[in-house]
Amino acid sequence: MEPAFPQDLDDQAVAWLVRVQSDAATAEDWTALTVWLEADTRHLEAFAAAEQLNAEITNHAVEIATQLAPAASVLPFSRARSGPPRRWLLAGSLAAAAALAVIAGPAAWRSYEGAPTTYRTGIGETRRITLADGSRIHLDAGSTMTVRLGWRERHVTLAVAQASFDVAKDARRPFTIDVGDQQVRVVGTEFNVRHTDGQVRVTVRRGVVEVSQPGQDATQVARLTPGLQLIHVEGADASTVRKVEPDAAFAWRHNRLIYEDEPVSQIAADLSRRYAIPVRVTSAAGGRRFSGVLELGDEAQVVRLLADYLSLTARRTEREFVLK
Repeated sequence: MEPAFPQDLDDQAVAWLVRVQSDAATAEDWTALTVWLEADTRHLEAFAAAEQLNAEITNHAVEIATQLAPAASVLPFSRARSGPPRRWLLAGSLAAAAALAVIAGPAAWRSYEGAPTTYRTGIGETRRITLADGSRIHLDAGSTMTVRLGWRERHVTLAVAQASFDVAKDARRPFTIDVGDQQVRVVGTEFNVRHTDGQVRVTVRRGVVEVSQPGQDATQVARLTPGLQLIHVEGADASTVRKVEPDAAFAWRHNRLIYEDEPVSQIAADLSRRYAIPVRVTSAAGGRRFSGVLELGDEAQVVRLLADYLSLTARRTEREFVLK
């Protein structure tokens, strides 16, 4: 009979792993596990991942113990009695291990992957964040970001957002960012990531950044060095890489927006994330293009200067500025 395991699938897999690898495991336990595994392919995937987790914990037990809270412990388990043939286990699985190490309780997966921390900024709000590994992040206005600092990888997910990163070097734990349908991978460097309106931009100021699209082959990986910028439209098979002045991508941190031949519709969206009063453009005006620097002071003055430069009309209503 299946035990009263937690509802989370990963935690269930860990609980099954602890149960069948203990000295108290019975033939009935192995049978129940087989039934659980065959009930859903996701169960098998979770159990295989739990095996991998267990192997890595075994190999890094001393390192893990020093990084966990004092109350946590890494518990050795003696080799379990042989169970029935397990056609659903991978080669080199736990049955071959002479000794195992499993962190007790559901915290195993959360500690391994890192507890998720979500950061959000509102309209006109920016935020400076220093992670536990020493990496520094500046999060732009109207942005959402989730961070996990795990044992083997540091992972960030960017929703609609812009952020600049100064990543602390740690060759043992690569720093990856999922943004749109792209993935950014670094060890230690400084770069800016912008994800708005279905477009991803990655600009490198220091170090080397790799950008790839999960599912594509290795030849599609873009390797960006200082002064290079990748532009990708979500859903497209390819990206564009161009030479830029990298400081321009970081200018928003100093209350300036620097543009090179950008549509006014994009500029209006940027201003709307920074000011309480949104900026709207008509379809005719939205396609006009602008190159220059906007100093982010008084909103009305910024909108008026933009309109004057492009020979547009700026109108203030009760709810918004309108450029036409």
